[in-house]
Amino acid sequence: MLDNANESILFSNFTIKPYSKLERRKKELEKQKKQELIAYYKEQKNLREFEEQKNFRAWRLFLLLGTFATCFVIFILAVYAKIITKPPNMDPYNKYSRDYPWSNKVDIDLGLRGQILSGDNYILASSKKLYKVGIYVPSIQEEKKDVVINLLNIYANLNKDSIQTALNKGGNAIISESASSIDAINLRQLNAKLARLGAYKKCTFTYINKDSLEDSEFKEMIAHAEITSDKGRATSLDRQILKTLQDLQKEQITESKALQILNQALVEYKNRQIDLSKECYTPIFAYNENVKDNASTRVERGLDISVSSIEREYPFNNLMQPILGFTNYSKKKINENLYDDKLKFVAQSGVEKYRDGILSAKHDGRIAGRADRGGNIIFDKHSREIAKEDGFNITLSIPLNLQAKVQEILESASKQYHAEQIIAGIMNPHTGEILALASSHSFNPNVGQRDSDITSRMRVLGVERSFEPGSTIKPLIFSYLANKKWINYSEEIDLHNGIYNLRTFTIRDSTPLKSAKPEQILIKSSNIGMTKLTKNLSGTQMQELFKTFGVGENTGIDIANEANGLLPSVNKLNKEVEKGTASYGYGLRMTFIQLLRGYAVFNNGGYLVNPHVTKILESPEGKIFYPALESPKQIISKQSAEYMQKLLNRVVKEGTAKRADVQGLIVGGKTGTAREITREVTIYNGSFFGYASDGKTTYTIGVVAYGSQANEDYYGGQTAAPIFARLATLLATEGYLTAKH
Repeated sequence: MLDNANESILFSNFTIKPYSKLERRKKELEKQKKQELIAYYKEQKNLREFEEQKNFRAWRLFLLLGTFATCFVIFILAVYAKIITKPPNMDPYNKYSRDYPWSNKVDIDLGLRGQILSGDNYILASSKKLYKVGIYVPSIQEEKKDVVINLLNIYANLNKDSIQTALNKGGNAIISESASSIDAINLRQLNAKLARLGAYKKCTFTYINKDSLEDSEFKEMIAHAEITSDKGRATSLDRQILKTLQDLQKEQITESKALQILNQALVEYKNRQIDLSKECYTPIFAYNENVKDNASTRVERGLDISVSSIEREYPFNNLMQPILGFTNYSKKKINENLYDDKLKFVAQSGVEKYRDGILSAKHDGRIAGRADRGGNIIFDKHSREIAKEDGFNITLSIPLNLQAKVQEILESASKQYHAEQIIAGIMNPHTGEILALASSHSFNPNVGQRDSDITSRMRVLGVERSFEPGSTIKPLIFSYLANKKWINYSEEIDLHNGIYNLRTFTIRDSTPLKSAKPEQILIKSSNIGMTKLTKNLSGTQMQELFKTFGVGENTGIDIANEANGLLPSVNKLNKEVEKGTASYGYGLRMTFIQLLRGYAVFNNGGYLVNPHVTKILESPEGKIFYPALESPKQIISKQSAEYMQKLLNRVVKEGTAKRADVQGLIVGGKTGTAREITREVTIYNGSFFGYASDGKTTYTIGVVAYGSQANEDYYGGQTAAPIFARLATLLATEGYLTAKH
């Protein structure tokens, strides 16, 4: 029992007793309080972490904004500093310097006038550039001057003494004004080498670019111009300044244009006050629209190479003249800032003038970019180029070889017949192509001439001068009447033994005949007979006859200054005397080319063709074009044309043109003589128009001897007909015709 009692005492502490309700409630409250406390601490910890993160983000944003603001302020300050401060001296040859005003350069590549070539591909006229070579003497290092002179002599074959003489003058020395294109290329290379050798000093330049008309320096310059003008001592610069202001006031130019002109004038005005020949370090003023006013820099001034002129060359001198024509120069504006007074060709006569629009360059080229030490543009991604467009080349239908030989024949004949001038032409009657159009009196366009008759020599008389055709008109009239069937070929017409009184006017024949049939009237060239053949025509019909053959109208030949001739009015032709004299070539006027075209009608089936000297037009890209020509117009029937060929052959065999005959060829044509009274002196124009044929090929040929004063030689049969024979023989000799033996 005891043992059990002790055991109960020993384990009494380990016995679990049930809780009362109060104790249980107390325990729950303690547990709840403990959980709330833990929850509170967790909440406080989260709040602290959130605040820390929030503060970190705000600080980071503030730092970012601060950095941006700082950069922006630095940028603004840099821009402001650049605007208000003077730029430092710049290295002229640092090609990466965008600020350097001369690091960018613009070259004008002048377009060239097209070439004119002969039918046998000789260059008759071409253009080439000539260059002016200058150097600013004070910029040459004294110890390198001999080197510069020797190298200039080697690279451009310039005379040493002339170079030394030019350099001795100081200032801007002009070494040459006619350097070739090859010389210019060589000299640009030399310029770069001299710069690398240190042959040049650096010269200081101050740039002018005023942006207001109220600038004090402008006002000073304008005041000076007004004072000198008032005193009657205004220079060309003063006049330019005052004219610019007047043009601006009249709103003929914009203010920006006026500023540009006045800036350039100010450069000249200020430089006139400087002795440029003494010291390279003297500030020299220059205009550059891209540079801030009063900016300055130092540069090496080397060779200045620029186009001085474009020369038009005529390699064969007086050959092909005056038909080829010539050009003069006039002032030309290259761009808004650059002028040249020797680069624009003005065509004066001949083919040069007629084809001026297509021969002239369409536009100049322009190359812009950064320049190297030699002043050469560097072709890279920064360079820009607009290609020039040269004029078209023209190939004529006239072979130079044939033209030269025709001209030689005419020069010899002119001396023989004492003629004022002899002209001749050869034409393909089917196409209208001119194979030769030459004169005994020509000129050399490469040299100045002061001959008393130079004006006459420069004129293409075959196109520009009209004359009374005389008896050469008779075949045209006869063919028209024959085509209309207005001729009674069997009729015997009374010719009054060579003297016929028409009212108060007396008509005479050089070969008196009692009577003749119509064909013999033409063969013997009877003036009386032609008067009677046209007697029944009205003035309107007579004028229509002349119009049919193009009298009084341009032929459309592609040579400048073509004359129309003179077509008598209907009223005049209604008068018996005027109509009668017109029937044998007086009272109307025709040009050589009109008559040549008229005679071609007899050799091509009755068509009036468009005479022309241009065969091919070639673009700068090599594309070939052909001149637009009027379609041939049939004016008489083929039968009438063939009939006239045979009749004109009889004129040569039986009539007044026997000296035109050529053995082995079929020749036909008509002589003509017309009197002209010039300054109370009677002169005679002898002519022959016709054709030469070998049976397969035919050419129409015309000859006019103006102003022959040799009494025994004034008839066309004695002057022009023999020249015609020489020309026909020449065609056979040169292979254009095949003579039968």
